[in-house]
Amino acid sequence: MLFKKRFTTVDIGTDSIKAARFINDSDLMLEGISLKKLPYESIKDGRIIDEAVVAARLAELLEELNGKRDEIVTTIPVNNLIIRKIELPVMGADELAEALKWEAADYLPYPVENAVLDYKIISQERDKLGILLLAVKSDIIASIKSVFRRINLTPSVINIQPMALLSLLDFQNKLDDSTAAVIDIGASGTRIIIGSSKNIFLSRVIAVGGNDFSSTLMEGKNLRYNEAERFKGENGIQLRGEKDLELERLISQAASSGSEAHFLFSAANNLAEEIKRSLDYYQMEYREDVNEVFLTGGSSRLKNLPELITETIGRDLYPLNPFEGIKYKGEKDSKLEEFAVTVGLAASEVLAR
Repeated sequence: MLFKKRFTTVDIGTDSIKAARFINDSDLMLEGISLKKLPYESIKDGRIIDEAVVAARLAELLEELNGKRDEIVTTIPVNNLIIRKIELPVMGADELAEALKWEAADYLPYPVENAVLDYKIISQERDKLGILLLAVKSDIIASIKSVFRRINLTPSVINIQPMALLSLLDFQNKLDDSTAAVIDIGASGTRIIIGSSKNIFLSRVIAVGGNDFSSTLMEGKNLRYNEAERFKGENGIQLRGEKDLELERLISQAASSGSEAHFLFSAANNLAEEIKRSLDYYQMEYREDVNEVFLTGGSSRLKNLPELITETIGRDLYPLNPFEGIKYKGEKDSKLEEFAVTVGLAASEVLAR
């Protein structure tokens, strides 16, 4: 797809909308970024609950960026995405589209008639095709389009978040034909993507994110949402001296303590263990380890969380700077982890050309 000189990427997340405006000439240049917070639970479990509020925030954001006349690239919440790798005999495009409907029926927890399907051919050997099958419920796509339609816009491209994040690594020359993992800790959950420049080997959502830490504080300390967010931001998981203690002792301490700090540690430790299981699964399934593990997402900034994940998985984590390799006008904080998907959407479109 050929873009106009300018285009805008939009990532509608659980607690905020992120957008970035780009000029795609000889290089990819960032003109501006913007973020608008969303009211609590206006999006829940990847579903847009209050379309009017989300559309209003989106309109404000695009007005700030002067991007309403641009081509719009957006994404599907990964909570609702199903990705499977399958093999089929070599066949024509029309036959393949029909065959994929039959194949998808075996993997979907809902009727295939209620799904929007897409695919990518990732390999071809003699008479077999290796295919990456993508599926999402049609009402999710309809909801995304409806939000844009409320402000008289139609997205030109609806991409998937795993592809956007891997494209960002590829654009930054961090893949080099190797396999990498991205841990994207968001508000509603944590996405683990393992892939290369040509393939997605694993895409999994762990139902532990920033909102879960906030909910623990809301229940344990009887706080309102904004108060819990502030407390979480200021204190993190509050493990003093954790680097001098063994992990087993920390777990025991968390289990026996009634403090909110240790409840937060317990949730964080569960998240770290699930990340480790995902990396171990990939290693057993493909008989190789990932080359590097990158960390991103707004909730990855929770105090002590990166250190806990590093200790649990037994390897280094590398922060994913979304703006590395991107030219930009003016000054900005180059460590805005929330914008990894937003910038990745732009990288994906540039690489596709």
